[in-house]
Amino acid sequence: MLLALAAGFLLVMHVWLTFHHYRVSDIPWVIRQLFDVDEENNIPTWFSSANLLLTAMLTLLLATGKWQHRDRWRMHWILLGSGFLLLSLDEMAGLHESLNVVTEASWAIYALPLMLIIAIVFMRFLYFLPARTASLFVLSGLIFLGGAVGVELYTEPFLYNDELNTLAYNLWTAVEEGMEMFGIILFQYALLEYMSRDNGLLCKIAITD
Repeated sequence: MLLALAAGFLLVMHVWLTFHHYRVSDIPWVIRQLFDVDEENNIPTWFSSANLLLTAMLTLLLATGKWQHRDRWRMHWILLGSGFLLLSLDEMAGLHESLNVVTEASWAIYALPLMLIIAIVFMRFLYFLPARTASLFVLSGLIFLGGAVGVELYTEPFLYNDELNTLAYNLWTAVEEGMEMFGIILFQYALLEYMSRDNGLLCKIAITD
């Protein structure tokens, strides 16, 4: 709940500052960039990176328990947690944007086949999860990827037409980052719910350690 409120606050600040800048009066860049969700090295970036790191830690904690009990899907949990760890690093360091330096095509184009591979790898893993958990995992993934890849591709014309410094583009960035933030928060909710129902897995891990 607190994470959702924090994400909502950051998005409202971005939208308010953006709208005020383009429709009312100029706001100094030093202030706008602090809450601009499309910028790096600022408060929203720190929040998203920290939240992804938290998700990675929770998932890898669960993976530890699965490994101790030699669960059939323990490697999938490890891969999932490692993926969130990589996303956390990417959010802060902007690794995916390096692709735009070496190719004219958007990095999101290359993400599409990767998404297909991940879907295939985790298909049976999701099938053997409780139906509610699997549904929430899929929904959170669709929300996250819909923002990170879908909205990213939709807003490509703004870049090609040199329209990044516009109200429309900066409102779309709020949609993109908002979908990413709330997709991750929904995944956390589903993960914690699953961990609480998995026969007290957290307690088992603590006792074993």
